[in-house]
Amino acid sequence: MTQIYTKNVGLFLVLPAPLNPTGAFDAERFKSNFRSIMSHDAGFRFVAVDLSGLDFVYSDAYNAFMQCHQELSNKNGAFAVLADKDSLANNLRKVGLERFIRIFMSEAEMTAFTPIESPKEAAPSATTPAAANAPKKDPPTARVAVVEQIDPSVYEI
Repeated sequence: MTQIYTKNVGLFLVLPAPLNPTGAFDAERFKSNFRSIMSHDAGFRFVAVDLSGLDFVYSDAYNAFMQCHQELSNKNGAFAVLADKDSLANNLRKVGLERFIRIFMSEAEMTAFTPIESPKEAAPSATTPAAANAPKKDPPTARVAVVEQIDPSVYEI
């Protein structure tokens, strides 16, 4: 079994940004890592990619992010990007990705994220008898996945 080094930030399981030999974001490897994580544990609803330190990503990354968004939105989840550089965050916004995915500038901002329940998940109103006896839902939590071995020195700056 191989490993992907992930971390939990708030509700999100955060995947590292795989880089190709030239140092650019490797969208195909990211999609493969994402699929491995999702097939390992389909319960993940909040997943993010850590693009910290990157100034830009190519359009294949935008497509990969949208595919992740679509898969997670089917589970009433969310896909997010942790982009600590204004240049990258602005480029993601320019192409309209903020309409679909969350763009966080810091881990603190990501930790503070609270999902809004969709109408199909919303609890009955407090005025109904069923609401008084309804079990309380625990907030969703992220879990750690170990799926693919990645050399950590690749991600050191």
